[in-house]
Amino acid sequence: MGLEREKGNYVFTDAQNHMCCTLPGKWRVKECGTKELPTMTEEEIRKAVVHPSCGKRLSDIVREKEAHTVCVLISDATRAVPTAKLAGYVMEELTEAGIALSDVTFFVAIGVHRPATEEEFREMLGDLYGKVKIENHTPFDEDNLIMLGTTTRGTPVKVNKRAYACDLHIQIGKVEPHEFAGFSGGRKSVLPGISSEETIITNHRPEMILDPRSAIGTLEGNPVHEDMTESAEMFGIDFAVNCIINGELKLSAVYAGELKKSHETAVDFVRERLGVRIEKADVIVTAPGFPLDIDFYQSVKALIALTEVLDESTSVVLRCGCREGVNSPDMLRAFRAGDDLETVVKYAAEHYKIQMDHVLLLAKILRKKVKIYVVCDHVPDEEIRDMFMIPCAGLQEAVERAAAESGKERPEILFYPRPQTGLPVLEKRQPQ
Repeated sequence: MGLEREKGNYVFTDAQNHMCCTLPGKWRVKECGTKELPTMTEEEIRKAVVHPSCGKRLSDIVREKEAHTVCVLISDATRAVPTAKLAGYVMEELTEAGIALSDVTFFVAIGVHRPATEEEFREMLGDLYGKVKIENHTPFDEDNLIMLGTTTRGTPVKVNKRAYACDLHIQIGKVEPHEFAGFSGGRKSVLPGISSEETIITNHRPEMILDPRSAIGTLEGNPVHEDMTESAEMFGIDFAVNCIINGELKLSAVYAGELKKSHETAVDFVRERLGVRIEKADVIVTAPGFPLDIDFYQSVKALIALTEVLDESTSVVLRCGCREGVNSPDMLRAFRAGDDLETVVKYAAEHYKIQMDHVLLLAKILRKKVKIYVVCDHVPDEEIRDMFMIPCAGLQEAVERAAAESGKERPEILFYPRPQTGLPVLEKRQPQ
């Protein structure tokens, strides 16, 4: 696992991300990644939820509000959140306060992603499966949407009616760097999580996500983040559970309590521990990892995370599986709207759909004339070319082609899987 020397060559192996290749020993080959974080003990997890550091205890909130019905907003299969474990301790507090299992409904906050399957429901709930209700959010069902008002930025806040009708609102989510909201988690459980298509489109509109302040790791002045926060305040989250996941996809930190405070505390944790300083490379080899590897729309987040450290002198190799293909007709439709990038960007802006957001974010990279080589098991070469990227049959071929593009005898290759889990910062290259 990782980078090793073997018979004078470099061998990089990462079974988790299906990456393996051998490179000449004379090349300059390095690896980096998000810092490994510790794993919480079971007692630490329970304490973090039951005795929250960022607000009142959940059982006390139930009694104060005299609540009888509860909604719990949880992430879908594209987010590696150990929902069942956290939900177990949430339910412990709810039942202690007198809430019946039959009065609790879990809502999978899919935004406009595909609905969660029954198998995914089972995994999300664990031992709670069959004991509590669970359903997918329905962003297109007007009969199950309720209008709460309009934000100061003009976003109509229309959310899941059944979730809003519950006496108590709980959120469980993961905090990590996000391509234009700054960080995931917290308020995103409401917008986009359980919002209408119209609400999400308005929040994700081109002038919002292309604003320079709508960037990875930025919250202050970020219009997308502030709009999401205002929407979540309208909905009202009574208790939030925000967590950080380590490289083994296990809980490393949990902050529970008041929505804004728990989210900000989790963000501080990420900023302090997950910054990744990298030197400029000729080729960066990356992969999104599980669960973003589910489709290409999600997988490109690994590319988007590298936006600020890329320019035309650096090529990128993306390795992904994408068993569900691109899984975004709107994304492909925009890329197929023209033979040049500016025509595509213009089309996306004028015919904007939610999943055209990644078209605009990828355009930031492609405008820098960065060459992107893609090794993907389930996306046809034609579709990769339609997205202005270069398909390759295997990782070895892709890295060799990207290295040749540099024109150097000793190109510098950097293996950097799952960059979206950290905050990559470019440092000056050290003298050779």
